[in-house]
Amino acid sequence: MSSTLVLANSSVAFEQQLRRTLKGDFEGTLHRWESSGPDDPHRAVKELMEFEPDIVAIGPTRNLNPALELCWAFQNFHPEVETVIITEPNAQVWRKALRSGASDVLNPKADRDEVIELFERLLETSSRRRLNLMQGLSEASTSGRVITVVAPKGGTGKTALATNLAVGLAADGTQRVALVDLDLQFGDVADALQLRPESSIADLSQPAGGVSSTSLKALLVNRGANLFALTAPANPGDGEDITAGEVEEILLVLAAEFDVVVVDTPAGITEATLSAIETSTDLMLVCDLSVSSVRGLRKVIDTLDRLEVIRPKRHFILNRADSRVGVTVDDASAVVGMPVSVAIPSARDVPLSMNQGLPVIEAAPRTQVARRYQEAAALFAVHGSAAGNGSGPKRGLLARLRGENEAE
Repeated sequence: MSSTLVLANSSVAFEQQLRRTLKGDFEGTLHRWESSGPDDPHRAVKELMEFEPDIVAIGPTRNLNPALELCWAFQNFHPEVETVIITEPNAQVWRKALRSGASDVLNPKADRDEVIELFERLLETSSRRRLNLMQGLSEASTSGRVITVVAPKGGTGKTALATNLAVGLAADGTQRVALVDLDLQFGDVADALQLRPESSIADLSQPAGGVSSTSLKALLVNRGANLFALTAPANPGDGEDITAGEVEEILLVLAAEFDVVVVDTPAGITEATLSAIETSTDLMLVCDLSVSSVRGLRKVIDTLDRLEVIRPKRHFILNRADSRVGVTVDDASAVVGMPVSVAIPSARDVPLSMNQGLPVIEAAPRTQVARRYQEAAALFAVHGSAAGNGSGPKRGLLARLRGENEAE
């Protein structure tokens, strides 16, 4: 299959240099695109997509801001396209590039082997993302969005994010939302929303044909007109018999009935969490500014990459982002390898609202922290399903992880 590399805002001299470098090692086409007017990343993306690129290389440039804005636009509208900024790299450039969603930074004076290795790697990544995107688009018409909230450790604000996200999405009145508590031992979604459910996920009866919509709906507890919750068992031992396969079935059934399914998970990656991830359209990856939390999230991402779990769109949510603990937002973004989608500040209102059973976006909607939760909900505010859903998930994720662990 032919590949396409586009040089954006590049000189003719650099284009010729790159053609000489790639000669005989790049099976595809190389184009050069030059902006014809004021910097407008959205217009630039539209024009560049006419080439149907696999990789867009921007520069060489010393003016980073237009390049960063263009990378950010591709990250949001065409994540299947890999972007590279061609400039002299340093620590500050790397941080800004990663936060913008750029795939890499290339020194314009890099040697031939480094250039070839970079483009080969990016072409492979682009190909995988495009394949997963097309699979998701073919399935998206029948299911709603599944958003799974994942954190490497407890105490990072994962449940606060999940509950505020679900309440925020349901509040606009255009989407029906299901909130699932997959922390099968110590889930506290019910307490966070002041719910008193008579049943939980552990009460699901399994007919011969699998999970049915009727039996599942009977377990949901209603909170307002558009929000329904499937809560965790009151007894920690009651959730032990729920299998990863059943989790997948539950989420698929709910995705067929609701516009959005928000999934809260336990700390780390359990079998239930892996099943939810595989069924998701979106992942909310959460950490705070502690070193252990940031490094833990990097390990989660590395695990997903090893297992080639690239179909769910990833969103990096940084909690307590204003904490002064010696780790900055830029540091966290650089280690995690993703730009921060939403930075949520520390606020006494959050634990207070959790104790009251009233999400902060309802209890204190004008506070800065509530606005950040609303910003997170706005990422999914458009009615409809995502480019990728759970109606036909790729199987074998758990087996692949077990295989890696046994190999180690």
